Amino acid sequence: MNVFETIDFDVLVRYSIALVIVIATLAMILYSIWWGFLMILSAGKEDKVKSAINYIRHALIGVFFLIIVLFVFPVVSKLIGLSYPEYATPSVVFGTISEISNRIFSLDL
Repeated sequence: MNVFETIDFDVLVRYSIALVIVIATLAMILYSIWWGFLMILSAGKEDKVKSAINYIRHALIGVFFLIIVLFVFPVVSKLIGLSYPEYATPSVVFGTISEISNRIFSLDL
């Protein structure tokens, strides 16, 4: 692959949406694991447990928000007439994530 190839705008939009979804998902997973770990290490101290539970709750709210955005955005964008709603549908986003992971982790060098 030539580094100086031009990239179509639709590919750029698809890849951008997919990367934002992947980064947000990884951040929420790491956030939950970290605060779950700190909850385990809190040794039952009430203030530390409440703090960890609040952070885990925030991560779960983030997951819920991400799912809502992923599935509601295409419908709303069609209703208001955005020109690129088809790139934000869940099937296209998951297909693009699969395409990116195949490019990154393929054995064809």
